[in-house]
Amino acid sequence: MTGGDDFIRLAAVGLTSALFVGAIIKPNGGRELVERAASAASSIETLAYSDKPCAIGEPAFSSGFTTLDNVLSVSPLGGVTAPGETLPAPYIRINTRRGENAFERRNTNALAPARAEIIALERKTDRDDEGRVQKQNWTVHFSVCENVNFYYDQLDELSDDILRRVGGLKDFVELGGPDHIALETRLKVSNGEVIGVTDGFDIGLHDKAAPAATLERPERYATNTYARAAVFDASPSLMSAITPNTPQARCPIDYLPKDKRDEWAQKLGDSWGIRKAKGDNVCRTAITDLPNAAQGVWYTDSAHNAATTKVSAVALAADTINPKRLIFSLHGRLPSLSADMVALPPFMTTERAKAANDFLTFEVGDGRINTSFADVRNNNLYCYDNLRVNFVGPEITGVIVLERQSGEAGPALLKIEARDDAYSCIDLEEPWSFAGNETTFYR
Repeated sequence: MTGGDDFIRLAAVGLTSALFVGAIIKPNGGRELVERAASAASSIETLAYSDKPCAIGEPAFSSGFTTLDNVLSVSPLGGVTAPGETLPAPYIRINTRRGENAFERRNTNALAPARAEIIALERKTDRDDEGRVQKQNWTVHFSVCENVNFYYDQLDELSDDILRRVGGLKDFVELGGPDHIALETRLKVSNGEVIGVTDGFDIGLHDKAAPAATLERPERYATNTYARAAVFDASPSLMSAITPNTPQARCPIDYLPKDKRDEWAQKLGDSWGIRKAKGDNVCRTAITDLPNAAQGVWYTDSAHNAATTKVSAVALAADTINPKRLIFSLHGRLPSLSADMVALPPFMTTERAKAANDFLTFEVGDGRINTSFADVRNNNLYCYDNLRVNFVGPEITGVIVLERQSGEAGPALLKIEARDDAYSCIDLEEPWSFAGNETTFYR
């Protein structure tokens, strides 16, 4: 039981006791006072968790997110932003151990980590090119108290009991079509209750009491829930419940009790449990969008909003596992990075094209070569070499040149170009420049 629960229960008991004392003093009013006592206690016990004060000095969670023995690793999300995925933020993914064979993950129960209230449910359906259902997954949004909300995403199945208690699918509303449906609810769940079954799931947490991350353009991350509600013909409160508050995202592991927090932090690493997270802040609890630097998210157009479902963006960030390794998360949005620059045999056409759309990594260097994205300054050219596709893929037979421009007349710009006329930065003719095939991204 948390301090917030204690407060509610003590308030209910105290108010009820006071009213019963009144009944002793004034016996004729007994029935009226009993009715008032029952009504008062009921109203306090049914207080929405989003209105309940958070317990001071106590963790928001009481237990873990699933059976720890089923967990292979916990991966920080967002550093390697794929098209349409979460932008850099301290969300995490629970990766389960191997299933019955090497190509499967083990199924596990996603458990409520505290007494909480489900405030919204979403179901998304993926279809193939011919419209056949490939997969359905569930997102469950919770409130613990007035400041702390969290969600579970990518659940393969929702608990039958939870679906029954919300009345089935009949009251779900479509958000842009039948493949994305949602429901606003107030369904209380107990600590340890089974929420769903999955072979791996994502967790995001937002704390309204936490200071918002410092962002160069915070308006990119602001969402007008009334406008979104109008677009989807849904209630603003529903849209608010399912829209992440990215600037106040925090690492869910930090909200566990200390003994549980230490156990889960030891699991932080890559998705297959090969690389363990390094550094003091292994959950990377801050968004990487640094003002006056190249590090962070850059958009393919000047008006794009980070709150949209599909994100047209690239990310330049430190690896969430090893911060000394940096990542160009470009994912096909840099036309100058051609398949010909991937060090694979020419006959591997498909593999080369796929690799050119993957993310690139490199070891941080000194000076103008392989400069940390956090140290890139306006109106200077920087060169990057010894690039590799993902972490273990083939090398890139060329360099990348970039320049951040100050944007004095508007938002900052980032120009990036892959060049195949030099294998390393020291081979690039001075003074460094673009060859005319650069791509412009916008802050």
